[in-house]
Amino acid sequence: MTLAGMAASARLARLGHAVTLITDGAPPPSLPDAILLPAAWRDLFKKTGAHLVTALNGAGLELVEAPAEVHTLADGTRLELPTERGAQWRALSAQLGEDEAARWRDLVDDLDDVMVAFRRHALEGTLPVTTAEQRSSLWLDRSLGDVAGRLGSGLRELVLACGPDADAPAISALSLSVSRTFGRWRLTPGGNDALADLLIARLAERGVRIVDGDDGPVDLDCTGHGAAPRTAAEWLARTPIVGADGRLRASAASPAGPEPWAQLGSAALAVYELHERLTGEDSRPTNVAFRMPRPL
Repeated sequence: MTLAGMAASARLARLGHAVTLITDGAPPPSLPDAILLPAAWRDLFKKTGAHLVTALNGAGLELVEAPAEVHTLADGTRLELPTERGAQWRALSAQLGEDEAARWRDLVDDLDDVMVAFRRHALEGTLPVTTAEQRSSLWLDRSLGDVAGRLGSGLRELVLACGPDADAPAISALSLSVSRTFGRWRLTPGGNDALADLLIARLAERGVRIVDGDDGPVDLDCTGHGAAPRTAAEWLARTPIVGADGRLRASAASPAGPEPWAQLGSAALAVYELHERLTGEDSRPTNVAFRMPRPL
């Protein structure tokens, strides 16, 4: 069972389709300690039934800001890094000086622009990457080592930790923008795995049939697992939502990547395409004329 598969199943069922989710016997996924881009979760719950805050309230849960990340640098320096832009500036200025704080701020500001391109090509759209300009907008023309070199030795470590090695594509550092823009969040009490439990409950509400195995045809493949890309070519070779063979796939192996918020994004893109194939209706947010069917 994958997060993309669960999210796609809930969306399809809310759109009125009879859905069978094949788990291959795998349990629900565990979620990381910090939730990034909580808007992806809010959108999922809004588009499949009761809003997220309603589901959380019903389970006695609350989404609160997670503590600032604490990093121990190679020289032993203990660095506490908040997520908010101004707070990051103040913390880094106090510990590493204003010049280094400015270099970090400018780097993450530039990553904010990469996120704009990433939305078009991977998270909210499927625009193919075909030109040198598009590759540059996604920082596929430079490495993590290149952009880490803009910083002093301490903060350089934080950038390099975003990928498998210094030669990995610089887009691997995108999480630095995501966390600064949207913050880091966690569920209390109990931890973030409760979100997966709420999603399973949503599947039951929507009448999704969950089975270990099934020999029938698959309309949407959500089984891929995404390793961190070591080269720009590996990033460009990630499994597209609509394959050259016409099959639909959404998973941790999609261009959006393996992060939970990214899997939710790839699931939504695949559902828009599948629903249109099955019904002729465009359910994308850009179609303001579309109305959800009345729930059964």
